[in-house]
Amino acid sequence: MYKVIIFMVCLVAANLAFIYLGGAGWVEEQLIAPAVEPVTIDPILTEVFIFTLEEEVRKKQGLPAEGYLPQMFLDSFPGLAETDFEGVEASVGYYSINSSGRIELELRDATLVHETPGAISRGGMETLLNNIATRTGIDLQTTGTITDIVRVLMQS
Repeated sequence: MYKVIIFMVCLVAANLAFIYLGGAGWVEEQLIAPAVEPVTIDPILTEVFIFTLEEEVRKKQGLPAEGYLPQMFLDSFPGLAETDFEGVEASVGYYSINSSGRIELELRDATLVHETPGAISRGGMETLLNNIATRTGIDLQTTGTITDIVRVLMQS
């Protein structure tokens, strides 16, 4: 009987501590790794990145009729990975990586679909640049350059 009372007191104390520390939110903060915060990249660097990638696609594949799609970049840059497109904004949604590791366009609710719903937006290109810089370890806030990024993307 004495052991049962001690167990119950410990159980109540543990529950009170759990509630006092913030419940499930505290557990998530302690046990689940925080998402990597995107680094703020200089807008000029982003524009240079966009121009460079789009120019390379135009040289290799011609001018696209309705915007640039992930496959165009993947075909032009052997060092680019499908996972680099995670969270990249498109004109009517965003890209994610499905369970088989492939790029998938997630449409926004009540979105009007047009001829090229997957065209990557300017904000999406910034996310792409951030994802590539993170994957390759190139720090664009200090010594890394767009040339470093493009050099990695050109390697197979």
